[in-house]
Amino acid sequence: MINSQSTLGKKGIYMSKFRTHIAVILAMILAVSPLAVYSAVAATGGPKDAVITLQSPFLDASNTSEAKSNQQMADGWVAKGWFGTGLVFQVSFAPVGSTINLTYNVKDKNGKPLAFTRVNLRINKGYSEAASIVEVDGVRTKGIDRPPFDQANVIRLTDAFGNITFALKNLDLESSAEAEPDSYTSKPIFSDDKLDRLHSQMLPEVSSEPADHSVITEFHYFKPKAPIVVPATKPTITLISPKLDATNSVTDAGKNLKQAYAPLGGDLVVVYKVTGDDGRAVPSKVVDLKVNGGKSTLKATTDAFGYAAFTVKNADTKPNNAPASATSAMPAASSAFATLVPEIAGTTAAVAEGVEFHYYRGISTSVAKSGKDFVVSVAIAGAAGKTASVAVTGAKKASVKLSSAMQVVPVKVKAGAKTVTVVIDGKSYTSKVVAK
Repeated sequence: MINSQSTLGKKGIYMSKFRTHIAVILAMILAVSPLAVYSAVAATGGPKDAVITLQSPFLDASNTSEAKSNQQMADGWVAKGWFGTGLVFQVSFAPVGSTINLTYNVKDKNGKPLAFTRVNLRINKGYSEAASIVEVDGVRTKGIDRPPFDQANVIRLTDAFGNITFALKNLDLESSAEAEPDSYTSKPIFSDDKLDRLHSQMLPEVSSEPADHSVITEFHYFKPKAPIVVPATKPTITLISPKLDATNSVTDAGKNLKQAYAPLGGDLVVVYKVTGDDGRAVPSKVVDLKVNGGKSTLKATTDAFGYAAFTVKNADTKPNNAPASATSAMPAASSAFATLVPEIAGTTAAVAEGVEFHYYRGISTSVAKSGKDFVVSVAIAGAAGKTASVAVTGAKKASVKLSSAMQVVPVKVKAGAKTVTVVIDGKSYTSKVVAK
């Protein structure tokens, strides 16, 4: 929907000539997760008031084009009611043919991570005038803007920390690229007729444009004047996602890493940034993620901004008990855990931030008023694929087939003290709550 020189009027309507690409690539529609469809507005129908922020690449006034004026435009669109408050619009650059790992964090309006929530990535959004050929999860754009339709949509679920990542791959030829700007804060270089402009534009969505508090990111693809080489004999490898702090993790000083709890069976997004000897981002570098001391290794290549994104899949079958809180001490003899340490072959890292996840099964409960009655929300963690018996005082017992690593079962009740009992594989999990 936009370009740094404003391709957005009313819902982005600034008509221009569309560049014709020699190769027009049809979109693929995937029938399995992640879901991918073409749509004008493929909103997920998810929670209202979602706050979506871009975690990687990290963009600010130091590496975006015309940061102040672009944000002023975004504020104007919000004032017109087109988007939710807090909309961020940023324009940056990447070498043609590169990959960008887009990682987003999704929270509710109170700052609570929205775990296992559907997010629709709107790729080359309608009205964006985007002419780039890009691909996410095997779904390719045509490079032709036909508003109000987006060129492609890919829907995925956030992880337990509310994070989600998409690998955006540019497939355009070098001959289609824009000229390299003097810096990442410069204006994109293209002619007045825009026929030589080459950009993509992304908007993650949970509910809808007016309901979400989201971010629009535009990348212009350029032809580098010279190969981009960053020395990295002693790289710094920093954990970017999940963001672990005193509210959601603990630190093991002996192991020199942070530890956090996660529900059994859930995928986790783990993103690292690699910077070189001179502090610049290191692109196209393979990062090895050593699991449990090297019993297995995951590999990922840093993108144009130096970010390596991993999806860590858990397949343990013996979960730990649910912790009392996210900052509870880790079990002395954990039955399900993954210790992750990043490495780059042939280098000695100046910093390599490790992380350790301990996987659990258990329940948590909350209550909210609904009319004259109340709804007890029973959150069942770490039991995807299992069948749970859910009993709440005063309500009929239910048998629920669990499809997610964190699944919420709503139970309607009257006022009063309630005991919640969930039975999975013959083991009971209990919690007490008062509806008042």
